[in-house]
Amino acid sequence: MDKESPSTPISTPPSAKKRSAARGTPLFVMAIYSWSFPIALLITFIIGFFLGYVIRPMSNTVQAVRPTSATNQMITAQNESQRQQLLELLAAQTKNYIGNPNAPVRMYEFSDFRCPYCAKYHLETGKRILSNYVNQGKVYLGFIHLAILGEESVQAAVASECAAEQEKFWEYHDLLFAERQSGKTPDYSADNLKNLAQQLDLDTEMFAECLESGRNISTVMEQTQFARQLGLNSTPSFIIDGKAIVGAQAYEVFESVIEEALKQNAP
Repeated sequence: MDKESPSTPISTPPSAKKRSAARGTPLFVMAIYSWSFPIALLITFIIGFFLGYVIRPMSNTVQAVRPTSATNQMITAQNESQRQQLLELLAAQTKNYIGNPNAPVRMYEFSDFRCPYCAKYHLETGKRILSNYVNQGKVYLGFIHLAILGEESVQAAVASECAAEQEKFWEYHDLLFAERQSGKTPDYSADNLKNLAQQLDLDTEMFAECLESGRNISTVMEQTQFARQLGLNSTPSFIIDGKAIVGAQAYEVFESVIEEALKQNAP
C-alpha cells in the first residue's frame, strides 16, 4: 500500500460544519494489528460532533509498503448508535456509488489513482467483490478520494469527478486504473486525461472545461482530508460496515468481513 506521513498536520477541511477538538470517551477506536507498527500514536481530533480519539500508525516518510494480512486496521464503533453515526459521516462525504442503495452492507473504498496497490486491488479482488456482492445487491460500494501521491493524483481525481458530471465516474475510474496496471507509470497529463474521456464518448468540450476550471478540486481535497482525519493515511483503505481493511488484501479477508456484516444486518 502507499503511505503518507501521519506527521502532516491535520487542518480543518472545508465544510459547512465546523470541526473542533473534543475531550472525553472515544467514540470510535482504531486498533492497529501489525508487527511492522509496534507503536501507535494517540492523537486527539473530532469530525463534526461525533469523532473522538483515533490511533494512527507511526511513520516519518511517504513510502510504498507491500500489504500483508498483518497490516489490517479495524475501526470499531462501541455500540450500534456509534456505528450508524460513522456510516452517516461516510455517506455525507461520498458522491460516487455503485450497486443497490438498499443493499444491507455499505462498503467505502479510499483510493488514489496513482497507487499501484489500488490498481492491484481493482484488477483482482475488486472485480470479485463487484461480481459476488455489489452486482448481487448485497453491498453498496462508495468511492472516496485519498489523493496523497502528488499533483497528478489530484489531477486524476479531479478528472474522474468531471466524468462523474456526465454520469461516467466508474467507467473513467476503470480507465484510470488501467493506466496504472502492470507496473506502468501512469500518464495523467491533461492531454491524456482528455483522451480517456474521448474513449468513453464523453462530451469532450464539457469535460475539458470542467478539467481546466478546477471546480472539483475542493471535492477531492475535502474527501482526502476527511479520510486523514479518520486516521487513514494509506491507500487503498476500506471501511465495511464500520470496520476497516488497509491494503490490497486477499479476497478472503474482504469476504470474511462482508459475510460477518451480512449476518449482523440480516432481517
